[in-house]
Amino acid sequence: MTKILIADDHNMFINGLKLLLSSVNKYEIIGVANNGLEVLAILEKQEVNVILMDVNMPVLNGYHATKEIKKVYPKIKIIILSMLVDELSVKKLMEAGADGYLFKNTDEEELFESLNAVCNGEFYIAKEIRDKICLSKHKKLGVEENVKLSSREIDISKLIIEGLTNTEIADKLFLSYRTVETHRKNILAKLNIKNTAALVKYLIDNKPFLGL
Repeated sequence: MTKILIADDHNMFINGLKLLLSSVNKYEIIGVANNGLEVLAILEKQEVNVILMDVNMPVLNGYHATKEIKKVYPKIKIIILSMLVDELSVKKLMEAGADGYLFKNTDEEELFESLNAVCNGEFYIAKEIRDKICLSKHKKLGVEENVKLSSREIDISKLIIEGLTNTEIADKLFLSYRTVETHRKNILAKLNIKNTAALVKYLIDNKPFLGL
């Protein structure tokens, strides 16, 4: 019997997973966690074979939870269930230690296919993005982009996501307009992004990986 823990903060999605998994006798749902800290607490008390993990959870997100879990419980398999569809997100999560990556709109067949794969010691990536990423059974994926924002750049990025202008950011952080403008340009350069609209989308999509 494969013991599965669901980590997600959306009840409708959780209930859907429960319904699917309960239809197969070899899977047992041993618990549900709404954030990464709850996952860690459950792992201290329960035996778990596979975690179905959302990325954007409160308190401790799926990316950082995966890193922590793999340090302490390296044998537990983690399948990420996410709405993030870009290659960088997949690579970051696989680097963190995830064994599988599925999109939340995956069908029943692929869900069970991924569970079988990871339980057999293989990695599994959603079919829609698999052709873009080199997948190896024996080697974790590396991340080509190792972007690190400074603490001030993180502060400014959070306010950019909220839609604040350079002037408003400067007032809020007690900085000069020119300083904020320089930080914004540095953020664009580090992320290799050309305009604010693309920057906002990137920051929202990659919040777990950028410390936002």
